[in-house]
Amino acid sequence: MRKAILLLIVLCFSVGIEAKIKKKETLAPLTIETDSLATDSVKPKKAKIFFQKVGRFADEWFMRGVDTNYIALPKYRFRLALNGEAGSVHTILTGKNVPYYENINCHFNSNVTPKIGLVLGFRNIQAGYAIDLFKGYSNFNLAINQNAFGLEILRRKTFYANGYIDASSIEGKTNINAGDIGVTTFFLSAYFAFNRKKFSMPAAFNQSYIQKKSAGSVLAYVDFLYTDMEFQKNSYMVMAGGMRSMELYQVALGVGYGYNYTPNKGKLLLHISAAPLLVFFNRMIQTGDTRMITDAEKMGFNLIFSRKIKPKFPVYVSGIVKAAVVWNINDRFALAASAVVNNIRFRAYDTLYEADKEIDEKYNPHIDMSLMTWDWKANFYLLVRF
Repeated sequence: MRKAILLLIVLCFSVGIEAKIKKKETLAPLTIETDSLATDSVKPKKAKIFFQKVGRFADEWFMRGVDTNYIALPKYRFRLALNGEAGSVHTILTGKNVPYYENINCHFNSNVTPKIGLVLGFRNIQAGYAIDLFKGYSNFNLAINQNAFGLEILRRKTFYANGYIDASSIEGKTNINAGDIGVTTFFLSAYFAFNRKKFSMPAAFNQSYIQKKSAGSVLAYVDFLYTDMEFQKNSYMVMAGGMRSMELYQVALGVGYGYNYTPNKGKLLLHISAAPLLVFFNRMIQTGDTRMITDAEKMGFNLIFSRKIKPKFPVYVSGIVKAAVVWNINDRFALAASAVVNNIRFRAYDTLYEADKEIDEKYNPHIDMSLMTWDWKANFYLLVRF
C-alpha cells in the first residue's frame, strides 16, 4: 500500500514537470513573434518622428525674422499644381548700312502656344515642367523663393517665330514663316526684398507663404539673359549674307517696388511689381557660314566663323513687370495666375573688318543696328497642398 501511494506521488510529479516543459515550448515562439511585431511597429514611428522634426526645423528656419501678423506658412508643406502656360516673344530689328540689305526693318513674333505641365514644391523650393500641346517643345523652370530673396531659372525654346524682313536692297517684303527661325531663351532672375518681415513675394508666385495683411517692399533685381536666334533654312542664311545665328548675353541690375494687397486675411491676394533695369553687360555674337555666300566657293572660303558685335552704348535701360492673383480656397486648395513681362534692348555700332580700317571705311561703313524684344509669359495654376 505504501509503495502504491509513493508510486502515484512520483507519477503526478513527473507529469507536472512534463506539462510545464511543453507549455514553455509552445509559448516560446509566440514570445519571439510578439517581439518582432513590436520592433516593426517602432520603425515607422521613429521615421515619422524624424521627418516631423525635420519639417518643424524647416518651418522655423523659413519663418525666422518674419512678422506672423503679416505672413504665415500654409498648414501643409508639399504642393502639387496643374500648370497651364502661354507666352510669346516680339522682336524688332532695325539697321543701317547692313551688308546685303543696306537699310533693314525686321519684325518677328512667336505664336502664343498653350503648354500644360506640373509643378512640384516643398515650402520655398519648386520645380516645373511644361510641354507644348501641339509640337512637343518644352519649358523647364526651377525656383527658390524666400521672403528676403529669391532665385528663378527659366529655359524656353520655340520655332514659332514668324514675321517679315523689309530691306531697301530687296524689292518687297520677305516673309518669315513659323519654323524658319528657332529662338532659345535662358533667363535667370534674382531679387532681394528689403521689407522681408511683412512682405512676401513667394505668397504671390508659388504660394509657399500666405500674406495675411497688405504690405509692400522695395525690391532689388539681378538678371541674366541669354537669347539665341538661329536660322533653320539655308535660303535665309544666303539672304542674310551667310549669317547662321545671333546670340545675345546681358546682365542687368535694377531697383523697383512690389505690393501685395489682401482684403480678407490672405484668402484673396493681388500682386503688382515693376523695376527699371540698367543693362551694364552686353555681348552679341554673330555666327556665319561662308558656304552660304554665293561667291564663297570661288574665293576659296569654306568655314564657319564667329565674331563679337560691339554695343554702341555701355549701359542700356530696360525693365521688368510682374503681376499675380491668388485665391486660397482653403488649407488644401488654391487657384493662381501670374504674368511676367521683360523688355530687352541692344544697339550695335560696329564694322565688319576692324583689321583694315581704310578698306572698312571705304567699302563697309559703320553698321548701326538696333534690337528690341518684348518677352512675356503667363501661368495658371490649380494647386493642392498635402
